[in-house]
Amino acid sequence: MLFLAQVVSVSLIWLFVIGIGIWIANLISLSLELHDVPGASVGISIIAIPVFFALASILTYVFIGLQKKHPSSHTTEEK
Repeated sequence: MLFLAQVVSVSLIWLFVIGIGIWIANLISLSLELHDVPGASVGISIIAIPVFFALASILTYVFIGLQKKHPSSHTTEEK
């Protein structure tokens, strides 16, 4: 159950990042099509895309790190 929740979480964040990227690209192309200044769209994309990409990458890194099986070195007792 927990694994499924993690997979859904990682999948949804990447879907969100891709959706934000497509939306911003659409905003830029629409502003160019309407002969408007794309400054606001470019400004938003310079900030938003790397932030969302970094958050999605961190979540994916944590998910992959949780799935790795490491030998438990904390269970040994020192005498």
